[in-house]
Amino acid sequence: LHGGGADLQFPHHENEIAQSEGAQASFPDCKAFVRTWMHNGFVRVDEEKMSKSLGNFFTVREVLQKADAEVLRFFILRAHYRSPLNWSDAHLDDARLGLLRLYGALAEVPVAPEAATALDWDAPAAQRFVQAMNDDFATPEAIAVLFDLASDIHRERSAPKARLLLGLGALLGLFGQDPQRVRQT
Repeated sequence: LHGGGADLQFPHHENEIAQSEGAQASFPDCKAFVRTWMHNGFVRVDEEKMSKSLGNFFTVREVLQKADAEVLRFFILRAHYRSPLNWSDAHLDDARLGLLRLYGALAEVPVAPEAATALDWDAPAAQRFVQAMNDDFATPEAIAVLFDLASDIHRERSAPKARLLLGLGALLGLFGQDPQRVRQT
C-alpha cells in the first residue's frame, strides 16, 4: 500500500514504479513494489485551496482545541479519501450533529461495548457496509449504512441493530464514548 496526495500521482509515483520495477529484474525473489496506490484529495477551506500563502492554513492540533477528536474523524470519514475535503466550521458542526444522531440511537437501545466484537456479518446492513469499504474504501457509503441503522433503531428499538451499529462504527474508530454522556454534552 502506498499513498500520497493526488498531485504526486504523476510524475512522482509513476517514476517510483518505473524505478522499482526496473530494479526488480536484479532481484528475482522480490515481490511487487506496491499493489495498491491511494491518492488523497486536498483539504479546502470554504471552497478555496488550503495554503499558508492564503493565510487559511491550520494544523490538526489547532482544530482539536476547538473540536472533539471523534467529531473530526467523523467529518473526515464522511468524504471519500480521493475527493477534496472542504473544511468549514459549519461542516464541522454538521458532522458533530450527525455523530450525535448516531449516538442518540445507541443511547435509546443501550448495548454493552463488548457487543461491538460480535458482529452478524450476514445481516444486510453489515454486507452493505463491507461492500462499501471493499469498493475503494467508500466511507461515505459506509456512513450511510450507519445512518440507516440509526433510523431503524429509532423506529424499531432493535437491540441486534444497535449492536451492529456499535460494531460497524467501531471499525471506523467511532463510538468510543458512553452514548448517554455524549447526549448530555
